[in-house]
Formats: sequence, C-alpha cells, structure tokens
Amino acid sequence: MQTGGLNDILKALLDNDNKGISNQELIRLLQKIENDATEIYHAKYSLDDKIKFNIDCDNILKDTNLIGRQSANSLESIRKSIKKNLHLMPENLKEIFQSYLTQCIEGNFSNDT
Repeated sequence: MQTGGLNDILKALLDNDNKGISNQELIRLLQKIENDATEIYHAKYSLDDKIKFNIDCDNILKDTNLIGRQSANSLESIRKSIKKNLHLMPENLKEIFQSYLTQCIEGNFSNDT
C-alpha cells in the first residue's frame, strides 16, 4: 500500500472524517507522538529541541506543511515514536502508519513531505 510521505498522511487524516478516530483523539495521539519523539531525540542526541507538528489543539492547520521543518535526526525520532505508539491506534490508522514505516525502511522516500 503506497501511503505517501508523513506530511501527506497527516493532512489526509485531519481532512478525513472516515478514519475511525475523532479529530480530538487524533490530535491527542499526534501530541503523544510529538512528546515521545522529543524524548527519543533528547536521549539519543542530547539536544533540547522540541519536536512539534504544525497543528494546534483546535485542529486548525497552522501550515500546509504539518510536520514542519525537521532534521533527519528528528524525523528518525518521529518514526521511532510512531512505531512505539502503534498499539494505541485503531487498525486502519495502524495499517497506514505501518505502511509508511515500511516504505521508509525500503527507502521509498527521499524526504517526508
């Protein structure tokens, strides 16, 4: 299953009402992914940067580039956080993110936008 880059996935999920999860639950999940990614990033690289998506708590898109400008190291941390949080996702979301992670491993993305 070709899912697109992370930015495309997040845009599609936030724009789609038929994803098996409310937008509030999705925002909480994305915030957990941000927080876990930040912890992973701090532990591995000893940097104090906060990994943050461009989504506010009212689900208003602040930017069309939802993952923002991330370094390769922060994208790696985001991927590890997504993998860590797969068990919290409904099956349809889990499939989307597992496909994304598989494509990243296979090198199908030159970037995540």
